[in-house]
Parts: sequence; structure tokens; C-alpha cells
Amino acid sequence: MCDHKQQSPPEETAKAGLSQQIMDLIPTHPVCKEALNIAQTSLPASIFYHSVRIFLYTQAILATTNNVSPEELSPIPATAVDQHIVFVACMFHDLGTTSTYDEAPERFEVCGADATVRLLRKHQVDETSIREAWLAITLHTSAAIAERMSGLVRALRLAVRADFSMYPLPDLEVLGARLASQSGWDMVKAELPRLDVGKDLTGAIIEQGLRRPEKVPDNSWAGGLVRAKKADPNWHW
Repeated sequence: MCDHKQQSPPEETAKAGLSQQIMDLIPTHPVCKEALNIAQTSLPASIFYHSVRIFLYTQAILATTNNVSPEELSPIPATAVDQHIVFVACMFHDLGTTSTYDEAPERFEVCGADATVRLLRKHQVDETSIREAWLAITLHTSAAIAERMSGLVRALRLAVRADFSMYPLPDLEVLGARLASQSGWDMVKAELPRLDVGKDLTGAIIEQGLRRPEKVPDNSWAGGLVRAKKADPNWHW
């Protein structure tokens, strides 16, 4: 599994607090409390807030999968997972971009997925659910593959696309009346600010890739970012 080292939390994570309104939307399972603490003390504020938004969007997409035609999905059905599994997968999907995993040779997606496995096993989660979470994280940058899969893999991929304006934002009303219409989006914008997430996320991936080229295979999304940076040192996403 992807190796990791202990590190001091980056200074910017001190800004990444959550209001009670947002905390009320997070599952109360003990694994969620631990995952939240790890994310808050490891991720920059922009990527932390991005991860919480991804959880909300993933939940909403999972709640509306009945509208998807069978032709759009893999013929192999996914296993449904509990909400606390969804939360951990979303909070850890970019964890591999942190300096904890700078020296690991695996892709950042694999490092985040392996960290998820370790945490879920610690909390005695069943192996089938763990596999779904691992697949969702490892495939979340795999365009045209993750979208065809069902369940958490597809939902997490579409949630990430939605947060970067590459897929329609889901209807958050399915998560509760208080998130209905504009009021829900106003809360998300105010409580989970975007900051400079695109630049911070891709910058971390590029730095890792320049240091350890094996982390960014040529045909991967991360590999494309590194190629663009090498071609133009002033380029950023």
C-alpha cells in the first residue's frame, strides 16, 4: 500500500473550520470524526472545502441515480454503501496530494485510496464497502471510465466535475429542505469558499510529479498537468 510519513499540519489548514450548519450534514459515525480531523489537519483550506463540497454533491447525485438510463452505466451493478463510507471517500479523494505522500511512488489517487482503506479497516468496515471507496477514489480522475460505472464511483467522479464547472451542479434539495433552491447554494458559497482550489490542487500535483515522475504516468490527468507545466513554466490551471 502507498507509504506515508508523519508531518506537521500546514499553516493554512487553521482557516478550514466548519460551521454548525455544515457539521449537521456530516454523518455522526466515529470514522467520519476521524476522517474530518485528518483532512482538516492535512489539507490546505481550499482543498478541504472542496472535499466537503464534493461530499454534498456526491450525496445528491447518489440520491438521483434513478434518472440515469441503463445504457449510460456499466452492466455490472455497484454495491450500495452507507453515508459514512461516502463521507470518508470524499474527504480523502485528494489526500494523496499532501506532502505526507510526496515520496511515495504511487499516484496521488492511489495514496488517498490506500489511506481510506487503512482508516475504514480500523473502524471494522466491511471489505465490500472498502473496495467501493477505493475504486471511487482511484478512478475519480479517469474520464470516460468512472462516468460509466454506477454507485459511488460514478457519483464521486461527477461531483468532482461539477465542482469545476464540467458537469451540472446537482439539486441539493434532496439532502434536506434547508438546502432547497438559492438558500442552499448561498450557504455552500459562504461556508465552503472556493478560495484558489484549482491552482492549489494542480500545483500540489505538479510539484509531486516533478519530484517523482512515476507518480504521474504520461496518459494520466496528472501527467497532462506536468507536461503543460514543463512546456510553459508560467502555466497554471
